[in-house]
Amino acid sequence: MSRKDLLSQAEENQAKAEQELELKKTADKNQRREMILAIATGGVCIALSFVLSQIKLFEMPQGGSVTPASMLPILFFCLCFGAKKGFVATFCYSLLQLIGGYFMHPVQVLLDYTIAFTVLGVAGFFAPSAEMRLKTANPLRRLKMIPFWRIGAGVFLAFILRLICHVLSGVVFYAEYAGDQNPWIYSIVYNGTFLLVEAAITALILIGISVALGLLKINISSGSAKK
Repeated sequence: MSRKDLLSQAEENQAKAEQELELKKTADKNQRREMILAIATGGVCIALSFVLSQIKLFEMPQGGSVTPASMLPILFFCLCFGAKKGFVATFCYSLLQLIGGYFMHPVQVLLDYTIAFTVLGVAGFFAPSAEMRLKTANPLRRLKMIPFWRIGAGVFLAFILRLICHVLSGVVFYAEYAGDQNPWIYSIVYNGTFLLVEAAITALILIGISVALGLLKINISSGSAKK
């Protein structure tokens, strides 16, 4: 190989190394931006969810209440930032739910508070891919990347998992309130009552937001909705 070829190859290798270094710097910059954005947005969503959770439209006698869609802000965060950051945020939110909570047994606390609210992070599995999320710093634009059916599925699954936690807690720790009824049926009906109303309120607000963002288009003349 001639000296000229060696110099050309060396220049080519140097150019590749500089390009890789630049790509690494860009990736590191995007990761730092993503972390700052997640912390800021997460803090706002957690705070908003907590405040809404303190506004009780209706409260059940043995615990549980209907709120003005208090789960929606935290679910929004999960859908925009993915499962990993979502579970961190929902765990922090679950700790706030301990304030003013009812404590009977450590396992009951885990089921009714820690696990019941942490599992909301499952909505993060329906978020856009990490690569797509890094392309935009606007959470609303990230939400627009998700088909409406995926948003609905994520929210529905989060409600179902929370319901399961409360039902298990009801069967184990509140069976005495069932009287002659089957504890499982009693717990499902009891917890399903307020969570169903909560889910309905959340769904209505979610549909309204989705229409406003253009995620869901409603044909007023026919009364139909489409993505």
